[in-house]
Amino acid sequence: MSRHMIPVMLGITIFPIAAIVIAGYMLMFAGSSMAVVAGAILLLAFCVLATAIIIMSKLSRMEDWLFSHEETLRDLLGRSERAATRLSEVEREMSQPNPGVDRLISDLGALREEVKEAMTRKSEAAPPPRTEAPRPESEHIELMLEPVIELSSGSTSHYRALINLANSRGDAVPHDDLMAKAEAGGMRPALDAHMVRLVTPVLRRLRLKNPGLRVFVPLGRSTLGSRGEADSIISLLLKDSDVANGMVFELGQEDLGQLDTSGIDNLARLGRLGATLALRDVYLGGLDLSALRQLGVRFLNFPPHAVDSGNGPSEVWREFVQYARAMQIQIIVGGIDTPQQASAASKCARFGHGTFFAPPRKVRRDAGLAAMPVRGASAA
Repeated sequence: MSRHMIPVMLGITIFPIAAIVIAGYMLMFAGSSMAVVAGAILLLAFCVLATAIIIMSKLSRMEDWLFSHEETLRDLLGRSERAATRLSEVEREMSQPNPGVDRLISDLGALREEVKEAMTRKSEAAPPPRTEAPRPESEHIELMLEPVIELSSGSTSHYRALINLANSRGDAVPHDDLMAKAEAGGMRPALDAHMVRLVTPVLRRLRLKNPGLRVFVPLGRSTLGSRGEADSIISLLLKDSDVANGMVFELGQEDLGQLDTSGIDNLARLGRLGATLALRDVYLGGLDLSALRQLGVRFLNFPPHAVDSGNGPSEVWREFVQYARAMQIQIIVGGIDTPQQASAASKCARFGHGTFFAPPRKVRRDAGLAAMPVRGASAA
């Protein structure tokens, strides 16, 4: 019971106690003629005293209940403040120059011109003269988010993370070309680790509004095989455990089958941390869903042509879809560009993504929940 309630309860109990004393005095000295009156006073006093005790007990329990809820609220407030502080620290780190990233961007400085020249040579008979590569400081990495659509409702459920290499003129090397060149030049692990760092604060903000939202983060085979960059990603997951379960690491099916010993070990480490995995560019042949589920795979991403070649889903496809659902593995169709592909995908997949729904959108460094304008899916 709180201190300020003690005088109140003493005031309430003092009257029945005084009445009991008076009744006892009357029984002892006033004689039998006052026995009935003394008995009535005594009974009334005991009833009032019992009522006061019951009220005190209920008030005490109520105060204990309120105190426990105050403790819970203080704990939640402390967690919220720590999360806000952590978010501020991450945003401050993101806004400060990173020497490692600067070196990476410097190494990629000539990549845009190489891709641009390759595209120009493809469209023209004679190759253009080689131009001087732009200064490294004009290059920057952009985080892009591509909507992953729930096909039954047409609403955005998740996102896929992509990165572009852009310059101040607005030219950009798209994700696939960038990753292909980075893989060939041995820079894919560093790019993947940097993408995970870029995704973390954005994912945290998105999940404040939608706790079930996930972001698919593509990883290369060389990234899992790189002990240093894999350690960096795992350390980030341990440090930012509040959003770790919101990331889905996306691997190519062929890459999964070609992992070396280090890659298999790092994949096992991710699995022990409870990381969710997705396979992209999947084909039906040779899929062991039971083994994939044990590995942590919860999403399979098929290209449109693998789902329907034009004659509708085959019997094999329908049986596979039922088995995947029983194993709680979700099917995604990626690269949907036409209404026909979207219609075919909706017959056997839960999710889809592609230019038919919405293109990837650039994410600002200070992007908040309202800074993600994404056009909803069109009706198939």
